[in-house]
Amino acid sequence: MSAVNHPVHYNQHAVEAIEIIENFNFCLGNAIKYIIRYPYKEGSQDLNKALWYLERQVNSSSLRVITPEKKLLDNIELLIHSEGNKDLKVVYQHIFSYQFEGGHPKVIWESIEILRKLEKKVRERENQTG
Repeated sequence: MSAVNHPVHYNQHAVEAIEIIENFNFCLGNAIKYIIRYPYKEGSQDLNKALWYLERQVNSSSLRVITPEKKLLDNIELLIHSEGNKDLKVVYQHIFSYQFEGGHPKVIWESIEILRKLEKKVRERENQTG
């Protein structure tokens, strides 16, 4: 694996992160990127970045709903299936439904609440070990 082309922190799931995030708008793609990598890179800092992008999305960014191709749907299914955290599965599903179905911003706010709780737990764990 190349540290530039295929970094380890983006290859911990059944599908490489770029195969999914390049299909999303800027804010949602970045949020997914930081969620995927948080356990392997910057922990609570990455979760805070994901939160920032999700909040920016619902507060100020327009959304262009896209119809995903089968390959992308298959990759999303792989990501969700390989995710061990049930709360993150919900977050991914919310982001995907928002982007592909034009879901109500409520689903993103629900994801933000889930991520805030997770970030708090991760930060507490980091403070205990660091």
